[in-house]
Amino acid sequence: MPGEISADSMSDVYNFVKANREYQFIFAAVGAALAIGLARILYEKLRIRKIKRLAETSGLSYEEYPQFGFSLRGLGPALFRLGDYSSETHGLKDISALPGAWYLDYQYTVRGGRSSRSYNFGLALYRGGGLNLPAFELVPETLLGRAGDLLTKRDIDLPGQPGFSRRYALTGPDRERIMSVFTPETASVLERLRGDWRVQADGGCLIAFKKGRVAAGAYPAFIEEARAIFRAFLENPGSKAAAGAAPREAVAARTEYAGAAPKKPWYLHMGEGPISERREKRSAIIALIAIAAFLCAVVYAMIYG
Repeated sequence: MPGEISADSMSDVYNFVKANREYQFIFAAVGAALAIGLARILYEKLRIRKIKRLAETSGLSYEEYPQFGFSLRGLGPALFRLGDYSSETHGLKDISALPGAWYLDYQYTVRGGRSSRSYNFGLALYRGGGLNLPAFELVPETLLGRAGDLLTKRDIDLPGQPGFSRRYALTGPDRERIMSVFTPETASVLERLRGDWRVQADGGCLIAFKKGRVAAGAYPAFIEEARAIFRAFLENPGSKAAAGAAPREAVAARTEYAGAAPKKPWYLHMGEGPISERREKRSAIIALIAIAAFLCAVVYAMIYG
């Protein structure tokens, strides 16, 4: 019967592909694209499921799209001023051990002509607690950074903390104030951290983050170390605002958002969804295209084989 696919026809397809290297390459490429797309979708779904389970057992509250009550783009840390737009997803709100802290996926995107490039981070954020920190940035020290500092002299070295100064590059406009905040106790906490942590602050906002998304299995350690960073500054008297004074960024944030509902990024209103969700959709589309290409190759081989 015309249109039916018999065992003989499938055998013909197999023999045709086996005899033609170019079709072997096409089928291998399609199969690889299909496997990668499906693997990415599965990995992300499993990761999110484990993060939700962590929230249920660790005194955290999970929000797929965190509602902070303020815009991150309006806060002081330099990370939030990078990119043309950003997204915050899969947030864990600390409601027991350190209320006021958040742990989440953060991404900013830079437009570049017809294409764009996105950068992902595992972000921990703390805002409030009477903090009034000088603007600073703490990043892992590199050989290139050391060479550059010979000319710029921007790196702030802490007296009596050679291990800290070898591991990190500390920069900021108010050198004396920054040095008063980085006490030996605070510096020793940061020196004991594992992995390439980056820390930024300005006013009442303190953030700590790592490049790339944090794997679900690494999230408990990520949260504990982030809490240690936050507590190191919260327990430091030099990090607090004077009595009756409010941090600069807190005043600005209250002025901008007083009485207003949290604003969503423009791409949510356009129905595009957060970037992480678009990535998952893109993976699904890639998988569907790979399946369609595979079927087209089979039909072509049956017709012309």
